[in-house]
Amino acid sequence: MRFGPSVIFSCLAGLSVAAQSYDEDACSQIHSRVANPGNDNPLVTFPGQLALRCLRSMPFESKLAVSFVKEYRKYLQFHSTLETLKNPPSGYQMPPTDLMGGLNAIQEKAAANHYKNQYEFDSDLQTLVTSAYDGHLSADFCSHSIFTFRNEPPLVSISTNGIDLPKIYTTEDARLLSSHPHKVSPVQSINGVDVVKHMKRISIYQKPQDLDALYNTLFHSNAMSIGSTGNSSMFAGYYSSTTRWPGGSQILRFANGSKTDSETIVHLREFPWQNTTALYENFCVANKDSSSSQSGSEAHPLPLPDGYPEPFVRDNFNRIMGFFPEHSGLKDIAVLSVPSFQVQGATSDGKLPDTEIVDFSNTARDFLANATDKGKKKMIVDLSGNPGGSVLAGDNLFRMFFPDKVPYSAGRFRAHDAVNLLGKVASPIVQRPDSILKGFPPFDWTSMVQPDQKKGFKSWKDLYSPRNISGVESSSLFATNFSRVSEHEVPINGYGNVMLNPSKAAFEPEDIIMITDGYCASTCTVFAELMKEQGVRTIAFGGRPQFAPMQGLGGTKGAQVLQFSQIASILPMAKSLAKQTLNKEEYKKWERVVPIPLKDFPLTLYSGGVNLLSAFSSKNDKVPRQFVYEAAECRRFFTAENIDKPVSIWSAAADSMFHGGPCVPFSTNGTGSLHPEEKSTNEKLISLFLEFLSGFKAHIV
Repeated sequence: MRFGPSVIFSCLAGLSVAAQSYDEDACSQIHSRVANPGNDNPLVTFPGQLALRCLRSMPFESKLAVSFVKEYRKYLQFHSTLETLKNPPSGYQMPPTDLMGGLNAIQEKAAANHYKNQYEFDSDLQTLVTSAYDGHLSADFCSHSIFTFRNEPPLVSISTNGIDLPKIYTTEDARLLSSHPHKVSPVQSINGVDVVKHMKRISIYQKPQDLDALYNTLFHSNAMSIGSTGNSSMFAGYYSSTTRWPGGSQILRFANGSKTDSETIVHLREFPWQNTTALYENFCVANKDSSSSQSGSEAHPLPLPDGYPEPFVRDNFNRIMGFFPEHSGLKDIAVLSVPSFQVQGATSDGKLPDTEIVDFSNTARDFLANATDKGKKKMIVDLSGNPGGSVLAGDNLFRMFFPDKVPYSAGRFRAHDAVNLLGKVASPIVQRPDSILKGFPPFDWTSMVQPDQKKGFKSWKDLYSPRNISGVESSSLFATNFSRVSEHEVPINGYGNVMLNPSKAAFEPEDIIMITDGYCASTCTVFAELMKEQGVRTIAFGGRPQFAPMQGLGGTKGAQVLQFSQIASILPMAKSLAKQTLNKEEYKKWERVVPIPLKDFPLTLYSGGVNLLSAFSSKNDKVPRQFVYEAAECRRFFTAENIDKPVSIWSAAADSMFHGGPCVPFSTNGTGSLHPEEKSTNEKLISLFLEFLSGFKAHIV
């Protein structure tokens, strides 16, 4: 079924914003409560309904909204999979969606003044963006940047042994399962709906392109917290924390007949806006440079995350940690935990030091060297919660494991007038030795080569060279020239002036496994795909309660994100050059199609991004990896012990992958795995029967 504009805007019935009466007093009430908390706690809690009333009281200005959509469209055209999303290939799990058609529908509705408030308008935009299920496609619309709605308690999906189908518990109850199993009971329903059905339904409002990864994002996760922030302030899950209105309360009924009724709440430390008008003008109308919100201060080193054993090595920001566990079943195994490849730029705590990417590299090198010195026979690479980061860091880590292999990289960008004009204007700049665009894809064509890393491009025209690939007007297939961009400050092992060290693989592919929770995204998938091509196996944890395979790489598989701020940062210089280098007709086209700086938007867009480059495998240069299903070689469900103890996850993975232990029934040899096998009708029926028996057993216990 096509996910067209009418479906996009109706599918949120019950969760979306309904038109309600103007209620400016709600924002005033919030201001008063936060200004006068009545105690010493700087964090003020108030009902989510009050926040919703405040949001719904914001005005809607039709002309500004229409102009906003027109300008946003100019950024969206850089998204590489617009046409593929409209008509995805077989095997893609998510419904089709027409992003440009959806924007047209929103623009028409805005022009007709059919929105009652800014929040309703922004909600339609947010729903449209989410329908792409691509973590690289993002936008922080103004009214969705004000409040975060919270539901208590956070939930987890727990199996008794990692193999039987899981049940959903509150996090607090799950921690009591082993010591006081008769004092706790699984959740049976939420707001009168079967709990699994409810969680599946609300999971579709998250970003992963895989249904099991979507399901996992709803639950409490230490790994996702570390992956996004580097610290262990536990990620409660998107069931418990969302900018999308979840309803006024959550009624949880348990299998033992008890129930809890928790009100949706909001926490705030400050709210200086005295009324709706002030809130709207400051959040939505005032021009803001999105780059100014990023902290200029340097991030502080972080402590070891809770629950982890003492590492042998780790960097200061928990991007990479190496362990030599002494636990049973792990004594001959080294464990490299890589929660994130974000080793450059700003974080929530400030700017990472420029040396972090080198520290990341050195940590990996030192750990691999010591692993062999200590006689370790096997290696676990834990990628749980990894949201991606620097592509070059991922390429470099792969070269640490397989220094004699060329990291295969192949991408295409969508061909359109705006990218072509920017490429033309940038062409003289990138040919300078001190170019500020060095390595900036796709504009620095001098740093791009064929995927074999042997032949470059003669010009921007040579790289751009549009051709129709599976219905998408696309650029040439290309990769970053590792020899040109690799240097001591940004190393790729053995390229440029960086010495090949290590020069020999420490482990054979069959002695390495990767662990994921399905959330692996962006650079994480780039690294994992490279490892898989060498024969490295993957085990995935969690997902929907069913006896079936699960993808290990459920996040975006795009090769390169392009932040709107990156485009905006080069626009003043580019426009000045455009006036000098383009002919009259080309410059007229420039004025029509090239984006404007974010600070000049008619309504505030705090940040945003698109997937600039679609990634392709060495076996298929026509279908982007984003749309290819790739099952992990094995799957297990989370146990209660896994919540707080990563070592228990490593032990379970080692048992299944190295010691002959079980995987979830019917989860092996799935489509896209290293050794896929088509399941027979009998096997599928047996799988369904086992799920029925598991559910029946849970009902009578």
